[in-house]
Amino acid sequence: MRVIYVDILFLLNLAVNYLILLATAKIAAVYINRLKILLAAALGGAYAVAAAIMTHSPMQSVWFKIGAAVLMLLVCFGRERGLFRITLIFFAVSAAFGGIVLAVSLLGGGGVHEALVPVSLKVLLPSFALSYAATALLFKKLGRRRPGGFAKIVIVHAGKRTELTSLIDTGNSLTDPIGGGKVLIAEADALAPLFGSKVLNILRSDMSSAEMLEKLSGCDIAFRLIPYSAVGLRKGLLLAFKPDRVTVNGKTEKGMLVAISPTRLSEGGLYSAIVGGDFMEVRA
Repeated sequence: MRVIYVDILFLLNLAVNYLILLATAKIAAVYINRLKILLAAALGGAYAVAAAIMTHSPMQSVWFKIGAAVLMLLVCFGRERGLFRITLIFFAVSAAFGGIVLAVSLLGGGGVHEALVPVSLKVLLPSFALSYAATALLFKKLGRRRPGGFAKIVIVHAGKRTELTSLIDTGNSLTDPIGGGKVLIAEADALAPLFGSKVLNILRSDMSSAEMLEKLSGCDIAFRLIPYSAVGLRKGLLLAFKPDRVTVNGKTEKGMLVAISPTRLSEGGLYSAIVGGDFMEVRA
């Protein structure tokens, strides 16, 4: 009979879950919150221990296992857009990792039983290395299209708050022409929690920025226009306002303006805002 040590079982599952969740976040190109990943991985480790102890309970069923995986995903990515897509990536990464573990075990002269939990270090360590290598290669290819990466934005204004994911665009040099501050460009729908229905309907309309400014002249938020240029457009105007506080990956940015994008910024919903390349060194 093989003896299973609870502490080793928990730590191994914690490590494996952490790796899989981290790989999922990188492939899905979402903001990486390592504390949430660690918490979700710990929940998965606790479930593995409970399932191992209660061998004849329903916790051994596939539905409980799926439920535990979904709980981990909700803890880690519950507030992200495209949760269904992230879930599919998670299960794909899990399947790939399981295949790598089995392959390493068989190539090392072991059998299928040796690839089961608890995984031996001689199987686990090479599997970690191969999984990280594969994930890093894929993420590098994704990074060619999004060289700056992503940032988590929190905007607070008049007691209201919204969170959004922003693309860090190295080609974005938009600044406030008056104060010289940085400018965040965001979709109106992503800013909806900050506005009332009347303001939001105007921002969603097909009116020009100048026409919107005229309509919004009596609202509580002080909007103004800032000039910008883009590919195929020599000069244009964006509607903008200065919120009470903007944080980028937890760091407060004083004097940052928020400009309203007249179009969707990401058709796939990966991000709903854009900041400049100054934030490339910001990490969480």
